[in-house]
Amino acid sequence: MPRLQTVRRLCAAVPLVAMASGLLGCSNEPVWGHAAPSGTRPVATAPAHGFGRAIAWQPLNEGLALARREARPVMLLVHASWCSSCKALRPAFDVPELADLSERFVMVNVDQDEEPRVREFAIDGTYIPRVLFLDPASGTVIPELKNPERTRSLYYYGSSDDLIAVMKKALARYGSSQPS
Repeated sequence: MPRLQTVRRLCAAVPLVAMASGLLGCSNEPVWGHAAPSGTRPVATAPAHGFGRAIAWQPLNEGLALARREARPVMLLVHASWCSSCKALRPAFDVPELADLSERFVMVNVDQDEEPRVREFAIDGTYIPRVLFLDPASGTVIPELKNPERTRSLYYYGSSDDLIAVMKKALARYGSSQPS
């Protein structure tokens, strides 16, 4: 087995081992791999990849299905583990206001090297990081919800871009529904 696959499998197992041994489960942090009881704060079912541990990240297919069921817009983060611009964006997802707003979205976190289907969401290029907002019913990109500071690579966000303002614009469009 190639070394990178072995490392990825070991890294994926760490949260499950920690959870089983009682090291995870603090009420302020999502426990990766477990569904949230109805009426509580959303819970992560996908790894954060360094982007906001307090965010309830979902994998692509499950996130799209959840968005349809709950009529919540999707915020899709596309990145890669080797990308320096992606690593520079990580602290933006630790901002408490962004984490609070994230509860009203279905937050999908995808490493483009691990999920080939994410190419469907490269509407103006395959650059990374990309942050796209998707319609909950159709799962398609909402073109007007883009980085207002850019004329190219419209869904690229750097660490100084106002991602929170675009999240608020998305919530205004879809209502500011609370998580179910």
